[in-house]
Amino acid sequence: MTSMPTSVAVRAPAKVNLTLRITGRREDGYHLLESLMVPVSLYDDIRLTVGSPGEGAPLVACDVAGPEKVEGGEHNLAARAARAVLDEAQCAGMVLHTGVQIHIFKRIPAGAGLGGGSSDAAAVLATLPTMLGMTEVEPGRMHEIALGLGADVPFCLASTPAVARGIGDELEPIIDFPETYLVVAVAPVHVDTAWAYANALKSLTSGAKGRTDIGLLARSADLSRLLCNDFEAGVTQAFPEIGRVREGLLNRNACGVVMSGSGAAVVGMFDSALEAARAAESLGFECKTFAVQTIAERPAVGAVAVGDVAARESERHEPNK
Repeated sequence: MTSMPTSVAVRAPAKVNLTLRITGRREDGYHLLESLMVPVSLYDDIRLTVGSPGEGAPLVACDVAGPEKVEGGEHNLAARAARAVLDEAQCAGMVLHTGVQIHIFKRIPAGAGLGGGSSDAAAVLATLPTMLGMTEVEPGRMHEIALGLGADVPFCLASTPAVARGIGDELEPIIDFPETYLVVAVAPVHVDTAWAYANALKSLTSGAKGRTDIGLLARSADLSRLLCNDFEAGVTQAFPEIGRVREGLLNRNACGVVMSGSGAAVVGMFDSALEAARAAESLGFECKTFAVQTIAERPAVGAVAVGDVAARESERHEPNK
C-alpha cells in the first residue's frame, strides 16, 4: 500500500545586519567580516511535501508565488537544499523512492540584503531530513552542507541572533538578545553583491580595529549606538535612493539607521512597536516597508493537511516558475 504524502509548513525569517565590518581578505579572494545578525519577523511561507514524484516529474520541484517575484525550479536555492539533503540520505545508505515538492510564498524582497533565499534553503535543511526519516545529521556536517549553499545559510539555519565572523560561517550565538522594534525599508534599486565588494569598499581599515565583543555590547549597551556598515557610504554614493530612504527613517524618529548587507534594504530602530508601525505606514508611500521585531529562534514547524493551499486565499498569486 502506498503511503500518503507528508506535508509540513515552515516559516523562513528574513535577517538583517545591524553591524557589518570588513576585517580582511583571504588569499582565495573571500572577504572576512564581523557582523551582528538577527532574524526578524518578516517571513516567507514554505510548504514541503514528500511523496512519490510521479512518472516524468522531477525529483525536486519548486514553485514560487507571492508579491516578490523570484524564479522557482531546480536552480532556486531551496530546491538545491532539498537536492543536497537527498544526496546526503543516499550517502548514508538510504534507498529513497521519494520526491520533494516545495511551494514558497515569497514576502521577503530579493536582492535586498535580507537573506530570503538563504533562509528558504535553511528552512528546507532544518525540516526535510526528519520528513525523510533520516537519523539526525551531525551538526558539523549540516553546517558544511549549509555553507556549500551560501555564506548566509549557516546563520539562517541557526536562526538566532549571533555575531558572524570569518566569511559569515563562524557563529557566536547571543543569548538574551533584547527584543528590538525595527522598520525594514527597501529602496527601489538593486545592488549586486559582487559589485558592492568590488566597488563600495574604500579600504579595509575596519580590520585595524581588531575583534570586538559585539555580543556583550548588544546585551548591555544602546543598540542604536552600535549600528555600522562598511558598505554603506560607497553604496549610498552610487545609489542615492538608499540615502533618501535613510533620511526618511530618521525624519520619522528612528533612533538609529543602518543599511543591511550590501543593500538595498535600510533598517531603522524604534523605541516601540507602535512607533515602528506608524513610520512604516508613512514611509510606505515611497518604498516597500515592513514593521518587524527581532525573534529569538526559528518558528515551529506546522503540519499541513494534504492538498492544503500554502498561501492564504487573500494572498494568491500566479506561480513564478
